[in-house]
Amino acid sequence: MPGHQEPFDTGLRPDELDPQRPQTYDTPWGSLALYTVEGRVVAAQSFCPHLAGPLFQGSLVAELVTCPWHAWVFSLTTGHCLWAPEGAERVRSLLRRARVSVGRGGTFLIHPPDG
Repeated sequence: MPGHQEPFDTGLRPDELDPQRPQTYDTPWGSLALYTVEGRVVAAQSFCPHLAGPLFQGSLVAELVTCPWHAWVFSLTTGHCLWAPEGAERVRSLLRRARVSVGRGGTFLIHPPDG
């Protein structure tokens, strides 16, 4: 769909983002959350690829987010799962991520995710 290639305007200004609480948005590409990671803002899917736990409610330490349901750990920088219970298949567990910028209106824009 042509409109899905345009950035999604969150309406949120940089000074309104709480670095301790990711903000979620229903975008044309699914639910994505804005996270503050080491001074920059990144967008990643809001729900865990494992069993759709609320990843945005998980703990965030540096660039690592831990799902509150089953403690899977993901890198918000690479999207890779860095820890899962023994025997769990992590290969397919890659977070969808998107680039974030600030638009002319001064609000965060989420760009279409890669892939």
